[in-house]
Amino acid sequence: MALIELGNPELLLFAPLFITLTLIGHYFAHRLKRSLEVFHFPPVQRLSRIVVKKGLRGSRWRGISLALKLVVIILLTFVLANPTLLTFSEVRETVEVPMAMEKDVAGQIILAIDVSASMGLRDVLPSRLDVVKNILTEFVQNASDNVRFGIVAFESQIVKALPPTKEKNSVVSTIQNLTQAEGLPCLEEFTDIGYGLQVSADLLVPYSSSNKSSAIILVSDGFANYGFPSPFGSVLIGAQRANDVGVSIHALHVGSLGQDSNDELMRQIANETKGKYMDSSSSDQLREVLDLMGKYYVPTHEWSSKVETKTTVPMRTELGFVLMFVASAFILALWIGNYRHYKTAF
Repeated sequence: MALIELGNPELLLFAPLFITLTLIGHYFAHRLKRSLEVFHFPPVQRLSRIVVKKGLRGSRWRGISLALKLVVIILLTFVLANPTLLTFSEVRETVEVPMAMEKDVAGQIILAIDVSASMGLRDVLPSRLDVVKNILTEFVQNASDNVRFGIVAFESQIVKALPPTKEKNSVVSTIQNLTQAEGLPCLEEFTDIGYGLQVSADLLVPYSSSNKSSAIILVSDGFANYGFPSPFGSVLIGAQRANDVGVSIHALHVGSLGQDSNDELMRQIANETKGKYMDSSSSDQLREVLDLMGKYYVPTHEWSSKVETKTTVPMRTELGFVLMFVASAFILALWIGNYRHYKTAF
C-alpha cells in the first residue's frame, strides 16, 4: 500500500493561475518569435520559413511546445506542494518465551479480561484476545494447585464472572470460550474497565482476611469509553475499590500504541493500586510480562509460549527531487525545440 502526502496542499490552489499565465505567456512569446525572425534569417529564407510555419510542421510544434510548458508548470506546482511517497512494510516476529520456576506467593488471582470489540484487532497475531487466551490458558495450566483463579470478562457490562476456584479445567474452559463483542472497534463498542475492576475486587472480599495475598491481573488494550459517572471516573472508582480490599492491580496492556488503545490509562491503574504495569506490544516487553506472571505460581513442568507479533513500519520518500528532474528534462526538450524552430530559448 502506498500513499502520497502533500506538505503544502494549499499551494495546489494556485495551479489554475499558473496555467492561465502560461497560456498568456505562450501567446505573446509566439508573436515575439515571429518578429525575431527578421533578425535571424535573410529575406528569402524567412519567406520559406513563413510558408513552412503556416504548414502542418509549424502548427504541430506550437501545440507540442504549449503542452510541454503546461506539464512543466504542473510539475513545478507539485514540487512546491512538497509531495512525499508513504509506503508501509510489515515486520513479523515469532517469540518463544520460556517460563521460569518461581515461588508461589499468591493465594487468589482474578483475571479481569477485556472482551470488547477492539480486542479483536489483529495488530498482535492472531488477534489481541486470542493471544491473551493462549497466554492465560498456559498460565493457569502450569500454576500451582494451591492458587485459586477467578475470571471477570467485561465490555460495557459483565459478560462472565467466575469466583476464585481451584478447578483449573473450569477456569481454562471459561477462558477458551471467551469471544470479543460484535461491532466496529471504537465506533460501535462500549467498554467499562472500571466496572470490571469493581466486580473483580468484590470477588476477593471473602479472602481479604486470608494470610495469602490476592491480586488482580487486568488484561486490556486500555480503550475505555463507557462508565458511571464517566469512563475515567468509573476506572478511578474501581481502583479505589481494589485499594479498599487491599488488592494490587497488575495492568497488562495488549496492542500497538495508537490503534484503539490507551497505555497511559493502564499505567495509571497500576500506579494507583501499587501494581505493576506491563506492555506486550514488543518481544522484550512480552518476555518481561510473562516473567512477572511467573512469580504467582509454581510450574508443574517446563514450558514456553509462542506469540507472533506484527509491526507496521512506515517509510517516506521525498518526491520533490524526482519531479524537479522530470521538469528539467521537459524544459531541455522545450529549449531544443524552440531553438530549432525559432533560434530562441522560449
